[in-house]
Amino acid sequence: MWAAQAKLLQRKYRLIIPDLRGAGKTEDSAKPFSIETIAEDIAALLEALDMESAAVAGFSMGGFILANMLVRHPLKVRAAAFISTLGTGADDPERQEARLKNMRFVMEEGSEAFAVSFVPRLFSPAFINSHPDEVAHTQRIIGGQRPRSLALMLDAMRQRPDLSLHLKDFVVPSVVVIGNEDPIVPVAAMRALHEGMPKSVFEIIDGAGHMTTVEAPEKVASVLDQLMQRVGV
Repeated sequence: MWAAQAKLLQRKYRLIIPDLRGAGKTEDSAKPFSIETIAEDIAALLEALDMESAAVAGFSMGGFILANMLVRHPLKVRAAAFISTLGTGADDPERQEARLKNMRFVMEEGSEAFAVSFVPRLFSPAFINSHPDEVAHTQRIIGGQRPRSLALMLDAMRQRPDLSLHLKDFVVPSVVVIGNEDPIVPVAAMRALHEGMPKSVFEIIDGAGHMTTVEAPEKVASVLDQLMQRVGV
């Protein structure tokens, strides 16, 4: 999901883009895990790399991981970028039920079938029509995940805590980025996230859906670059 930003920023910064627990090349998880657990994974990774802190960006689910890091390990987060994510809120009962439905679908039909039904919702209609290869690539990435791991990620999202009351304590330089055609995360919710943090900058990307890192790669890279310049990374 960060390939374009990595290509644009790798010569200027040291970039660490880990596969999250259960995803990519990590081991298949044998038991359920939480968003808090993944935040601890990232903190442990920074420790293993002998890094006291880093500018951390979280896209979609990653925004909730970032919020948990800010609560649990605030000194490890030098700057925070919330990209296309509610960041702190918990699922309401309706969304929890929808995630349970998706979990059952993944386990019964497989990751590929889930990707076919889910991925088109992530992009703006115009991008789907003009960039079919990028949409297909995203579909392959999600469809290539192990069904059990994908279901466990959905469950971690379903059970995540509401960290909204901690927003005022997120005092590091931050940026909040949202596409104005995002069908999953309302612009108003992202604006509330921005307004709750004392050192936040708000960026709306016109014409982008949920997949801002893919639909507007240069813009997202520029926003991240500006954030890192703010903190002198």
